[in-house]
Amino acid sequence: MPSSQDATDLSLHWFNRLAYLGVLPFVLGLWMQWSGVSFGYVDGRFLFAAYSCAILSFLCGVWWGGALNAAHHPAHNKLMYLSNGLCLLGWVGLLLYRTPVGLLLLLLCYVFVERMEAYLKPNRRELRSYFRTRTRVTYLVVACHLAMVLLLIAGG
Repeated sequence: MPSSQDATDLSLHWFNRLAYLGVLPFVLGLWMQWSGVSFGYVDGRFLFAAYSCAILSFLCGVWWGGALNAAHHPAHNKLMYLSNGLCLLGWVGLLLYRTPVGLLLLLLCYVFVERMEAYLKPNRRELRSYFRTRTRVTYLVVACHLAMVLLLIAGG
């Protein structure tokens, strides 16, 4: 019978794979924008911004759920307000997706989430791999946002 450690290791293994695979739609949006390919009315810039907003909303939902499940945590109220505020900022970024400003706003939201998680993360050994992966993937996502901004500024 597998131990709980085996289950945790397997869960982290799949988390790591899915986290890195989650960068692929950003890369697809970049490629579509660079090459001028679109799928119907969806161009690379919109795909990129919409996916970015969806993932940011997901991350904010994780904070919301964490706040609901940890009412005793000293940052409980901050997490509730921040999750809603960041989600709304992400939607503003999506509305401004045709401008570099909208994409920079999304980028800043990702940086803020990563910095807050670095500040709030529990110091539990079994979560180190999780947070290490989250940080690396956030850096990749930020790099993709910067690349898209540069592509837009260059006229792509």
